[in-house]
Amino acid sequence: MDKICQNYKNSLYSGLSKIGKCLSSEKRIEILDLLVQGAKTVESISNETGMSIANTSRHLQILKDGNLVISEKKGNYVVYEIANTQIIDLVYLLIGVGEQQLADIQRIHNEFNDSCMKIRPITLEQAYEMVKSKETLIIDLRPEDEFNSSHIENAINIPMKNLEENLKKLPKNKEIIVYCRGRNCAYANLASKFLNDNGFHAYSLNQSYYDWKKYDNF
Repeated sequence: MDKICQNYKNSLYSGLSKIGKCLSSEKRIEILDLLVQGAKTVESISNETGMSIANTSRHLQILKDGNLVISEKKGNYVVYEIANTQIIDLVYLLIGVGEQQLADIQRIHNEFNDSCMKIRPITLEQAYEMVKSKETLIIDLRPEDEFNSSHIENAINIPMKNLEENLKKLPKNKEIIVYCRGRNCAYANLASKFLNDNGFHAYSLNQSYYDWKKYDNF
C-alpha cells in the first residue's frame, strides 16, 4: 500500500518538475513575460531577447514540453502564445514572489528608480482615477502588435523607439501617463523622464496591461 502511494506521489511530482524546469532559466522566464503581451513568432522572440534563433527555439520547445506555451504554423512562420490565462497568473505570481522574497530584486528596482531623475511614479489606483476623468493622455509604449493584442481603454500607441519623433504631436497642456510591459520593463520610467525633460508633465505607470485589467476587475 505504501509503495503504491509513494509511486503515485513520485509520478505527480515528476510531472510538476517539468514546470520547475520551464521556470529555471532567466531566458525562459523572459520569453513567458514577452508572450503575456501577445503571440509572437520565433524570429520576433529572438530579436526581443537577443538570442539566436536556435537558442530561442530550444527554450520554446522546453516551454512547450511543459505545456506553458502553444504554437501554430502561419505561412512560413511558427507563432507561439501563452497556453492559457493560468500561465499569465503564474508569471505574475513569480514576479511578485521575487519582489517580495528576494532582496536583490528589491535592490535592483530601487537603484534603477533612483537613477532615473525627473520621473513621476504613479500607482494603479492614481492612474485609474486620472484616466476616468478623460483629461489625461495615456500612452502605451509597447510594439504595435502587443498594443493591438490588448491595451488600456483609450490609450494611444507610441512605441518607445518612436517616441522622440512624435513629440510635436503630444499636448503640453495635458497630463500624460506612460506604461509598457510592467515592472520588469524600464521603458515607462525612461519615457517619463524623457517627456519631462522636454517640457511635458508625464507620469510613469510601471505596471502592465494585465495589472491594470486585474485592478479594473477587482
